[in-house]
Amino acid sequence: MGIIVKSFFTLLSKVLPYGLFQCLACYRNLMYTYWIRQFVGSFGDNSIVEAPCRLSGGGRHFISIGNNVHIQSHCILGCWVEYGNQRFSPSITIGNHCDIGEYTHISSCNKITIGNGLLTGRFVYIGDNNHGGLSSEESLILPAERKLCSKGEVVIGNNVWIGDKATILAGVHLGDNVIVAANAVVVSSFPSNCLIGGVPAKILRQL
Repeated sequence: MGIIVKSFFTLLSKVLPYGLFQCLACYRNLMYTYWIRQFVGSFGDNSIVEAPCRLSGGGRHFISIGNNVHIQSHCILGCWVEYGNQRFSPSITIGNHCDIGEYTHISSCNKITIGNGLLTGRFVYIGDNNHGGLSSEESLILPAERKLCSKGEVVIGNNVWIGDKATILAGVHLGDNVIVAANAVVVSSFPSNCLIGGVPAKILRQL
């Protein structure tokens, strides 16, 4: 059986070489982009969203995507207008020339503003909210049933580079040209032109 399967895929690779497969994937993503752009509030020129992308939270019309943006596959844009009996006025704004890596999760019940030129790695989380606080009363409630709360909006400046698996939490403001090291957890704000990393993140070097 293994020999048959191996022979089949060897033959398939001759009929459908890797380069042709990639070309077909580009056309698929182009068609997917034309479809999904109908569901967001603003969608710039020459931007691409790779399939699949998830729009959660019911606030997709409050999502704005700039020009020449590339959102890679399996990203989640969560714009939460309601959660349980809570109501919010969220927004997600992504500037021009941004490249959002695979499996990036952006979640807003408040406001997230991303400047021009952002580059992220994979599995990045940017969120302005969390499930409940640290009180003993809330510890008795299932996490998914706790109220969403936000410590403030998230603002990311221009030409910021965020490494793989980094986390940007509520209330954080990052200046221009900041580099966020892989796996960093950012819980406070940082000025322009610095390299930050660690848990919690701190300045490792001025640029």
